Amino acid sequence: MRSALRPVTWLSALTVLMLALSGCAGPDETGAADPPTRTVRVSGATVEVPAAPERIAVLWRPGLAAVTELGIVPVATLGDPARGDYGLAPYLPEDIPAESLTVVSSTPQEHDINLERLAGTRPDLIIGVNSTAATQARLRDRLAEIAPTVLLNWPGPTAWRQYLRDVGAVLGREQEAERALDDYAERVAATRDRLGDTAGVEVSLLRLQSDSEVRFETTTSFPGQILDELGFARPESQRGTEPDEPFVSESYERLAEGDGDVIFVFANQGYTEAPRTFGGGVWANLSAVRERRVYSVDYDYWGASSLFGAERVLADVVAAMEGELPPAV
Repeated sequence: MRSALRPVTWLSALTVLMLALSGCAGPDETGAADPPTRTVRVSGATVEVPAAPERIAVLWRPGLAAVTELGIVPVATLGDPARGDYGLAPYLPEDIPAESLTVVSSTPQEHDINLERLAGTRPDLIIGVNSTAATQARLRDRLAEIAPTVLLNWPGPTAWRQYLRDVGAVLGREQEAERALDDYAERVAATRDRLGDTAGVEVSLLRLQSDSEVRFETTTSFPGQILDELGFARPESQRGTEPDEPFVSESYERLAEGDGDVIFVFANQGYTEAPRTFGGGVWANLSAVRERRVYSVDYDYWGASSLFGAERVLADVVAAMEGELPPAV
């Protein structure tokens, strides 16, 4: 007599076998699918990025400004641990303290990346920079071993707007990026209206690089571009328009060529012995010094090439022109 249970037993065994086989058929041992991606075109290239990254590392200080402007706090960034704010305050909104960020470098230099520390932050997307120095481009393969990596073009200090747009495209936040830039454009227009006719005011930008070198910032420097948008005239020595020449290096013997109706002076961070006031020596012969129209400003912000830095430049210019910023003489 054939057992009535035998077909059921055979069917159960087949079911168990199919379930076992299906468990081995997925993309990995757990059966988890690869995270979805999307294709974006940025910096002249098409790249695949995670569709919804949650742990973003940013290896460029203007990039830090861009992602935080778009409402994201990165898991890792570059900075200078020797400074109290890691040198990152000009790249952050006021509600994000620099001390809360994980810094994966010893200096803000683009090539100074502690890859082991970066990997320890477990990023699912790395946004870096393809600058004229190309040092991160040489690290691309090693970065890609840690997480999908996008290096965005940076041809010079006036590229911060396009960099913000590119970051917005990578993160799927294009509208937020355009809205931030529109808000800034409105602030520039309002500042220009507030200042009135500036075409007859010649403004000079002097960066003190060392005790033997002064740099004349041109119209293609970060603050030079902002002055241009505000309609100010510039000294002939600072009217360069080449994007890869944001400054002209000079000796102090040629300082008179950097004179103007108004002078903004800022010292490079490495020049810790830079003067704070300007009235004696080679400075005494400048008309802006005699007229007490020389103003000392913070290069950390005036050289930041970020939206937050640009807002600080606008505020400082208004303060100087309206007599609220004390002259540095």
